[in-house]
Amino acid sequence: MAEDGLDVGEEEGKKGGKKKLIIIIIALLLVLGGGGGAAFFLLGGEDEAEVGTEESVDASAAGAGASATGPAIYLELDPAFVVDFIVANKQRYLQLNLTVKSRDQVKVDAIKVHMPLIRNSLVLLFANQNFDELQSLDGKMALKAAAIESINSILTQETGSGGVEDVLFTNFVMQ
Repeated sequence: MAEDGLDVGEEEGKKGGKKKLIIIIIALLLVLGGGGGAAFFLLGGEDEAEVGTEESVDASAAGAGASATGPAIYLELDPAFVVDFIVANKQRYLQLNLTVKSRDQVKVDAIKVHMPLIRNSLVLLFANQNFDELQSLDGKMALKAAAIESINSILTQETGSGGVEDVLFTNFVMQ
């Protein structure tokens, strides 16, 4: 009989152990499933947003003559651009640090080769601006668009096609 009691205890221990194992496996599956679902939701949503963004970039880049394939390549235009203005008989300054964005390494290399011509064009563009208009967001956005157009115009003239997708103002100081 003692053996019967031990057998029953062992069976109950096995059932309790099996229950614990099943609970652990279910909890593990829920955690993994939840993590996988969260990863799919977060990463899957970004891919869809990126696809829409890439399509809009393709459309805008096609108009600008830029190649929209591959990762973005950034080229900082050093040193900073500094131009002066006379506003109400006072001398004012504008200091700009620019970074150019492209997706074509050949175009980035062309920008480096034609840097003196590009810098000259940008200095003339910046110096020809109205100081008061540059204080508004609209004025800054118009200047950004004009800078993209100026650089792409030079690239088209020198290489046959543009290649600048965007110009980023990394520093914009008006004094």
